[in-house]
Amino acid sequence: MRAVNLIPADSRGNSRSRGPSTGMQIPVYVLLGFLAAAVALVTVYVLANNSIASRTATLSNLKTEVAQEQAAVARLGEFTKFAALAQTRITTVDSIAAARFDWHSALSDLARVVPANVTLQSVVGTVVPGASTGGSGGGTGAVRSDITAPAFELSGCTRSQDDVAKLMSQLRLINGVTRVTISDSQMSNSASAPSANGSSQGCGANTPNFDLVVFFQPVANAGANGVTSVGGAVSTTTGGTP
Repeated sequence: MRAVNLIPADSRGNSRSRGPSTGMQIPVYVLLGFLAAAVALVTVYVLANNSIASRTATLSNLKTEVAQEQAAVARLGEFTKFAALAQTRITTVDSIAAARFDWHSALSDLARVVPANVTLQSVVGTVVPGASTGGSGGGTGAVRSDITAPAFELSGCTRSQDDVAKLMSQLRLINGVTRVTISDSQMSNSASAPSANGSSQGCGANTPNFDLVVFFQPVANAGANGVTSVGGAVSTTTGGTP
């Protein structure tokens, strides 16, 4: 059979030359634009979320580090208080040490310089006048108050007034001595002279009993009542060879 084309001849060429409808092309581009915009928005959203999460984690880490540093500062604050307390105690100890007088050396020097013919009936050492001791300074109270410094108050007897003068000269040889003052030196009418604690030790008849004060260099930071390092009476003490 022979095919017959029923389309009119004047319409056959137009029908072949037509392409797709323009109304079908526009929605495709619009759809592609919307898809591109949506992809861009999703990308921006994801990147923004990632940045926020990263910064949130960084902020959390920083808060943790700040808390740790504050705890460390608090611990160091305790050490600062301890260091301040230790420094205060060191200052106190230094002050006490500065107010200390070396009685051991002074007594050792005293034992070396007292002549053999001198008998010491009492020895009282005080840092300042008015310091309390367990012994008695004999009759040297008025003289002792003249100088605010460590001092020995000596009471005893010897054979002559010349020996008293020699004793005073010997006492000036003690290290740190600034002054030796005699308070009293009276002749004894008996062979025995009473000591501060009631016992007696004689230097012979018509011999002088003396009261001397040996002053040393002042001690720094000594209080109004002083710091008593040596006190008491030394009964019947006879000196050695000068």
